[in-house]
Amino acid sequence: MQLIGGYRVIPEAASPEDEVATLNSWIMEKAGDPTYKFGRQSSRFDPQSQTEAIGNDPIKASTYGMKNLKYVAQNLSSWTSNQTDNYDDLQELYGELLGVYSRYAGHVVTNVGGVNEDLKKPSQSGTVYSTVDKKTQKESVQWVIDNVFDTPSWLVDKNIVQNIAPQGYFERLRSIQARQLNSLLSFDRIGRLINSETVDTNYYTALEMLQDVRKGIFSKSTTDIYKRNLQRVYIDRLAYLMTENSTRSSYNIPQSDVRALVRGELNTLQSTLRSKRNSASNQVNKYHYEDLLARVDLILNPR
Repeated sequence: MQLIGGYRVIPEAASPEDEVATLNSWIMEKAGDPTYKFGRQSSRFDPQSQTEAIGNDPIKASTYGMKNLKYVAQNLSSWTSNQTDNYDDLQELYGELLGVYSRYAGHVVTNVGGVNEDLKKPSQSGTVYSTVDKKTQKESVQWVIDNVFDTPSWLVDKNIVQNIAPQGYFERLRSIQARQLNSLLSFDRIGRLINSETVDTNYYTALEMLQDVRKGIFSKSTTDIYKRNLQRVYIDRLAYLMTENSTRSSYNIPQSDVRALVRGELNTLQSTLRSKRNSASNQVNKYHYEDLLARVDLILNPR
């Protein structure tokens, strides 16, 4: 459309203003056709307009993407160091693999609290902004739990990490998980979920999202180094939500539902942490849950 509208001669138009009606008619002919949809790339709220996203279903696309990445991870050493007789390419491409993994996960996260932006004229039916449906949002949270928060151990391949660095193996994964969790539990995203109450009747609530994330991070019985790190990231993020204010936020955070919801989740979490501490399978995990209890208490009762 840009090639047609930007460079095609309109003989009957004597001025740029005379071209408007014809240009508008060309646009209206394609209205509603997703092939011609133009959106703002790198949108923080619209899952339809994301950098390097393919198709109209981020969950489906990222699921296929993860399958490809697992295949790449399994063969990365044989495709690089085994051929080059050094580990330079392996190190570089492993870093790229982690970056692509994080990007695929981020595409799904955008569904949560997502708002579709469909630019249109007042004469067109429908609204410019519409909330992503509840089912898709809830499925997206579960996808993130299954593919990011449940330890993706395939990303920490000994044949790779032990040949490119002497340390930091668990930190790579913690960093990726933290990025997605912090994005999921951002003021803007929670604010959009709260905002849904004003325009929708069947919507994914901020409370449901917070509950789903908490259960996803603490429900599994196995606690290892990766899960301990993720749980600390989670507690730190709730502390952030309880104490910080975003100057760029579209709403007044202290006077919104955010703090009440987070406080409620922290109170609920305390009983879970006590139970896990009492049933801890080893001393490290026992100390871990005692530490989390102390952190939660400090958030709820700052000294």
